[in-house]
This record gives sequence, C-alpha cells and structure tokens, in this order.
Amino acid sequence: MVNRGQTFEEVIPPAVSYSRADGELWVIGLRGHLDPEELDTVEDATEDALVRWTGPLVFDLREVGFCDSSLLNHLLRTARRRGVGIFGGDVTVRRLLELTGADRLLPSHPDLESARAALSTLPRQARP
Repeated sequence: MVNRGQTFEEVIPPAVSYSRADGELWVIGLRGHLDPEELDTVEDATEDALVRWTGPLVFDLREVGFCDSSLLNHLLRTARRRGVGIFGGDVTVRRLLELTGADRLLPSHPDLESARAALSTLPRQARP
C-alpha cells in the first residue's frame, strides 16, 4: 500500500515489475538497472515462483536498462533447476549472452508468445 508521501515506484521493489502465472509459464518482469545490489529482489521473486510453480519460467527483460554478470549467473543457476527463457532483452543483453555462450542455455525470444511456443513443450517439474 502506498503511504502518504510515497510514490507508487517507492513501494514496488525496483527490480521486479511483476511475477505471475501466464498459461503454461510463470513470467517474471524485470526492470531498471540490475546489478548485484538489486539482485536480492530478483532472487526472491524467482524462488517464490519455483516454489509455487512447476512449469518453465520466463523473464521479461523489456524494461531492463542495464544488467551485468550477476543477473546472467542468476538466470543460469535458475536454468539448472527449471526450464528458463527470456524475451525482450535489448542488444546489450543479447550480446552478453552471445559473448559468454549463455545463449545456448538461455533461449532468447522476441516476445512472450514465441517463448510460450518454445517452452510449453517442456515437462513440468515435480514440486521440491
């Protein structure tokens, strides 16, 4: 809830704009400048999704202005536990994935529907 004197943006964690089930997927929208200081919020949202959902996770990077290896490492760790895809990453995100070879493990899609088509065939995991 927004208290007197606060803006809506001050109440919502700056790194995660949404996290929700969407058909066969769980989608986590990220935003802003994602570096190690912001990663705790992303990790918390991801862990919550992994506990609540047995299907693949997709990260929406359309509102990400910057990310470094801390987010990349988080995505790779998550991909070891569950099917993961991303969509909406700008050219710098795609370049980071290509340079590190992570693009082979973290499929990047142009939009949510493309991610859905690619990831909906993955089997659901047993709950931990």
